[in-house]
Amino acid sequence: MGLGLLVAAVALSASAGPADSIAVPADTLPTYASEATRALVARAQERHAADDTTVSDYTARLRYRVSFSLGKRKWARMPTYAVEEQEGTVHWQAPNDLRLDILGRRTASRSKDITLSSDFSRPWFVPRGLGDSVRIFGNDFPTRAALHPLAADGPEWYRYELTDSIALSTARGTTVRLYAIEVVPSRPGPSLVAGTIWIDSASAQVARFTFRYVGTALWVDRDDPDPDLDAIGGAKKANAFINRILTVDSDLEYGLQDEKYWMPSRQVLSGTLQIPIISDIVIPFEAITTFWDYDINRGQPVVFETPPPDSGAKRTMDRESDSLEAVVRSGKWANGRYEVHRPPVDSLKRYAAWGDSLTLNLNPQEDQQVRDVQAQLAQLTEELPNDITGIKPGGVNYEAFADIFRYNRVQGPSLGYGYAHDVPGWKFTRAQGTLRFGFSDARLTGQLGLIREAPSGRWRLEGYRAIDEVEPFFKVNTFGNTLNGVFAAHDDADYYLAQGGRIGYETSVGRGLELDVRTRFEDQQSVETDATSAINDFLGGSGDFPANTPVTEGFFVGLTATLSGVAGTGTWRIGAEGLGGENGTTGRFMAEIRQRAFGMRGVTITGRGGVATNDPLPQMAFRLGGLETVRGFNYGTYQGQAFWSVQGDWTPFKGQVRPVVFADVGQAGDLGSVLSQKPLVGVGAGLSFFNGIVRFDFSVPLQGPASGLRFDIQFGAPR
Repeated sequence: MGLGLLVAAVALSASAGPADSIAVPADTLPTYASEATRALVARAQERHAADDTTVSDYTARLRYRVSFSLGKRKWARMPTYAVEEQEGTVHWQAPNDLRLDILGRRTASRSKDITLSSDFSRPWFVPRGLGDSVRIFGNDFPTRAALHPLAADGPEWYRYELTDSIALSTARGTTVRLYAIEVVPSRPGPSLVAGTIWIDSASAQVARFTFRYVGTALWVDRDDPDPDLDAIGGAKKANAFINRILTVDSDLEYGLQDEKYWMPSRQVLSGTLQIPIISDIVIPFEAITTFWDYDINRGQPVVFETPPPDSGAKRTMDRESDSLEAVVRSGKWANGRYEVHRPPVDSLKRYAAWGDSLTLNLNPQEDQQVRDVQAQLAQLTEELPNDITGIKPGGVNYEAFADIFRYNRVQGPSLGYGYAHDVPGWKFTRAQGTLRFGFSDARLTGQLGLIREAPSGRWRLEGYRAIDEVEPFFKVNTFGNTLNGVFAAHDDADYYLAQGGRIGYETSVGRGLELDVRTRFEDQQSVETDATSAINDFLGGSGDFPANTPVTEGFFVGLTATLSGVAGTGTWRIGAEGLGGENGTTGRFMAEIRQRAFGMRGVTITGRGGVATNDPLPQMAFRLGGLETVRGFNYGTYQGQAFWSVQGDWTPFKGQVRPVVFADVGQAGDLGSVLSQKPLVGVGAGLSFFNGIVRFDFSVPLQGPASGLRFDIQFGAPR
């Protein structure tokens, strides 16, 4: 999976325009922060404009690494989910001819079902300089090239400030001084950058360039007549939407070769893709290319094996990435031509000159460097006006589809409306409000709060009147639970009316270690089951939901802390919660572990357990039964001070549609007698679609107070 696939998933059009076609409006902001800044920028511009004749050609080795993670928070330090590395050689000659030979490829993943496979039709890296158009990944990304800050008309669009300097010592003892120039757009434009350029004081060459793409037409051309764009409100809205869910940062490092040539050393493209509405999943991604073993000015031309693109002669056609044959891809690009040579797959696998082992995660130093650049660029762009970043400051907002439409046994069908807006002058902070109306209970609920999503963590401050769940570990106000309620009259939650406020903080305490701490102050009142499922009744069921368990009413103060992590191919969570008020106090501890097991494909074991203080409040008692504990039974079939459950799932085959078989067992009751009670036992089978994102399960109880076949729908809960 290359970045092109990632962009294709969100970009609605790909009509590019030249960076130098931008009309220049009147200047409104100062260009240079100081005279020293102006002088250094002028020198750097002069060097940028001059043809660099010091390097006529070079060869080098390179390694490309692409990876992604999965998380539920933008700045979470999640372990890498899948990674791919490729190694090869590059031969370049002026003005811009290039041959790339891929020699080896290797991959790793936490799941046998997902494997990355990049097969670019052109070189993805910057072989020398950027020119006046800032694009990466084969000069294809973003859709519209950004104007380079050192281009001749750069000062008409950017503001420059000299912010830092550093002295470096070379292997021969020479001191090299680099100056940092912070660059931000001074006015709105279709495609611009914000970042920092490090300039060699002696040669005025660029030694490093870190930047984030900003602008109003990065992904979709504003003049595109595509009717699909008209359907969503045009290119402006499409760009604003993509800018909100996708961030792209780049870090281009150059290394001083032979103490006189600044050559590509390390090029990083990183960012996050947030999946809106469908789920709360965040996908961080990284693509890192490193260069070494340079041989400069050999005087040997690049040897091409295909005819020139303009010759009209027959050239090698593109083939699929899993081709058993060698593939040559060629074409034209800025001021030159290129060829990409890829040997057969078996040859790529036999490559043995890696020199190290493939690991899923970056080493701590490199990982921290990537994160530091992302944080610095985020801080920089947060200070820019929204009309420059191309991000709408506010609008209708839903974190998941269940925020729009929800169905449970208390509210029945309910509709929600959410709105969010950036808080002026507060970095990384949004004000967010929601309203919801339940048609069965005829109750209006809502909440209003502030959310600060910063590199240090996520803060939440909220006031609310809401139908909340008593379940501490797995929230079920999801689209999957809605589908279950509509079609099967199943609801895996007990509810109460909460009125009050809460404060929450989420942060990473290590790679793959997430801490979530929350405190709440609220009045809790019992609510009744008011809904039925007419569709389930029509399909042959009763349409009736079980009664909702009442709570002990009154004002309570609660504190919850949860620590979750990733270990190998499994995940785990531990949590503690306390709830106290004038009508009672209860504390409880919970734990969960999910692990692929037995070395067999598709076998997953999930274990859960918990214990509470004696005689717990009803809203703090553990529930046994339902999709998350023992399938084949209603949620809350057993309740008590302590519980445990084990679920086993087996999906023996690959594919987008897979059969699943499962078996569950669990007990719940008083701590002293829970193990002596007869356990609930349920088994079943179903079909899993798209790696468990959608599942249809049929289950039956083997032991316990239930009978008959049970049908359940799961959505967004891969196993």
